[in-house]
Amino acid sequence: RTSPAPSRHLMASLRALGALGRSLSSLLGRRRVVLCGGRGSGSRAGAGASSSATGGQPGATALDRADAWMLRKAHEAGFLSWFRNGLLATGVGVIAYMQSDVGREAAYGFFVLGGVCICYGSGSYVANLVLLRRMMMLSAPTALLGGLVVGSLAAFWVCALSLYIGRLEVEFIYDEECEDCQPKEDSGKSDK
Repeated sequence: RTSPAPSRHLMASLRALGALGRSLSSLLGRRRVVLCGGRGSGSRAGAGASSSATGGQPGATALDRADAWMLRKAHEAGFLSWFRNGLLATGVGVIAYMQSDVGREAAYGFFVLGGVCICYGSGSYVANLVLLRRMMMLSAPTALLGGLVVGSLAAFWVCALSLYIGRLEVEFIYDEECEDCQPKEDSGKSDK
């Protein structure tokens, strides 16, 4: 047997939620928010003139520009999260590499994990930059600059890791027959 109290609480919560929705829609003037970088269906009078005066896209309201700004920041935060995790995995790999021979095997796994994080983060950032450029109200040169910055960060990571691994893996093997490589035994004697 169920008590009627939970259903009363549920109905009261739904009524409160409906009242909240009605008050928010009246505050916003029943304006529909469009994130595709275009014009909103219920743009206010003078909004197009003020947005073009402030440098935004024509017909974009302040709310549209704020939505685009929040989308850009969320997009950048996603990339930075993947990049941070890649750097963290790479750092753990460097520490494991220095510990022992068993750590060297684990280090390569951490290097691969770091590479996967950085490559996925960079790739998804660039792909989403292309797909969401209009929603974020970015011009083509700005989007290209963002893609170049992300690509250069990934390239710098690859260069740093390859230089680090290359420095650790290099062994110098001298040829015993090479005369220039071996020290001269009679360097103290003078030729007469």
